[in-house]
Amino acid sequence: MIVPLTTTIIVLRIEATSEVIMEALLPQLLSFPPHPQKLSDQEYDRQIKALAHLLDETIASKLVKGVAGGGDLLDILDPAVNTLPYLYTLLAHLGGPPDEKQSGNGLLKVFHPGSQLWEKMLEFVERFDPVQIRYAGHEWRRLLEKIARVGDLSNKPLIAILPIRTAMLRLDPSAACFTSNHLLLVKLCLQAKAFQAALPLLDHDVFHMPSSPERVSYFPLPCEYHETSSTFITTSSGLSDKLAYRDYLMYFLYGGMIYLGLKDWQRALLFLEVVIVAPTGNAASMIQVEAYKKWVLVGLLLKGMPMAMPKTTNPYAARTFRAIAKPYDNLADAFKEGGSEKLYAEVEAAQQTWHKDCNTGLVLQVLNAFRRFLILKIGKTYAALPTSLVAQQTSPQPSNIAETESYLTSLIASEQLNATLIPPVNTMETSVLRFAATSHEGPLARSEMQNFQDLQTQTEKFTYLTRHIKGTERRLELSKEYLEWARKNPKSKDTGLGTANLGTIGNDGYGVDEDMLADM
Repeated sequence: MIVPLTTTIIVLRIEATSEVIMEALLPQLLSFPPHPQKLSDQEYDRQIKALAHLLDETIASKLVKGVAGGGDLLDILDPAVNTLPYLYTLLAHLGGPPDEKQSGNGLLKVFHPGSQLWEKMLEFVERFDPVQIRYAGHEWRRLLEKIARVGDLSNKPLIAILPIRTAMLRLDPSAACFTSNHLLLVKLCLQAKAFQAALPLLDHDVFHMPSSPERVSYFPLPCEYHETSSTFITTSSGLSDKLAYRDYLMYFLYGGMIYLGLKDWQRALLFLEVVIVAPTGNAASMIQVEAYKKWVLVGLLLKGMPMAMPKTTNPYAARTFRAIAKPYDNLADAFKEGGSEKLYAEVEAAQQTWHKDCNTGLVLQVLNAFRRFLILKIGKTYAALPTSLVAQQTSPQPSNIAETESYLTSLIASEQLNATLIPPVNTMETSVLRFAATSHEGPLARSEMQNFQDLQTQTEKFTYLTRHIKGTERRLELSKEYLEWARKNPKSKDTGLGTANLGTIGNDGYGVDEDMLADM
């Protein structure tokens, strides 16, 4: 095939023009941050906003063109230094404008584990400058969503977990401000059954929601020092998508389910309780009902008895929980009464309910825990008891002493029972289970050093919590609603009541949508 000379000339001219454009653009992309000059916060803010504006105005096709002399722009840019140009260029290679969905096949073809762009992405999430990213929130979130989409399209959610988690915790190591990315990550972990992979995020408590800059009289610049991440993760930063009431509930429900999978009953109970006590209208969300069902079962696993409804639960919601989750409350009542026959009957009668709610495994855990709590109950009455009598009172096979001894040994070894199994003196006798009289005795006795370390850990948690509370109070005092209230109530302000009366102000601007209850 012979290519016309005119066509060849046109192609060469286009390539030459592209090289000229890139030669003019490249110095501007590399100009920030200036080195070794140190900028003030105000000058840093001005220059990086100008760079972000330049990148917003640059057509994506220009960023994917090769540089003079061959090579890709991503090979020249350093993600740790040129974070914004690198991010924009990476997204330009992945294709598709922000408001348009790219076809799955097209994305997977160029962006998958092992591909050049995937390796570039991994380098980026491990090295990007977290401060610069505060100025490109929408683009940063677009990248995370594309990573998650690859995991979804390939039916391999596990591949997306590590890069997304790394990016989130590098931007906000505290993970204290709830974002749409929190929900994105825990959903992927749940789909992949990668429960441990979610812990670096879930183990960080959430203290804040993205704040609204327009409702606060002063906000620090994104590049300035921030006491908490909620002052740079705002409703307008793009670092989080718009949040709804449902997102908040789903995050804590999914988190509770992950802790259930890890048998961390204490943490699971906390997450599920957050869902139950969430503000609601005259009815409960079905997400809350599902959380309540699991909460009842976890309470039995952790406490060995039905839990009292949290005091802050909406009374309308509480009635809904009890009406819909009646089989769960019946099971809890049977567990409390201590009769194994009634307990097994309740389990048998509601088998279809457990299966429909995907709680069969949790109910079986409750049955296993029932025997353990019977043994603990015996320990409150007896200091020691022959294994044969323990078997008669607790075992489904009362005559099988060896099985009971094996079960007791497993409880002691797993630190679920503070007792000692004393071997028999002769073959005519059985072993004896001796319970520890106090928590300072037995195999679970703790040394003074261990108690001191526990106290230090609790003190650090309390200090961390106090710091977040004080930060929230300071931001509330800067809110326009509070300043207006303080102007109208000068006497209260002068008496030093401060934020003590903030409850009278109304909506403080720190939370999800005002109409979030409409999503229920």
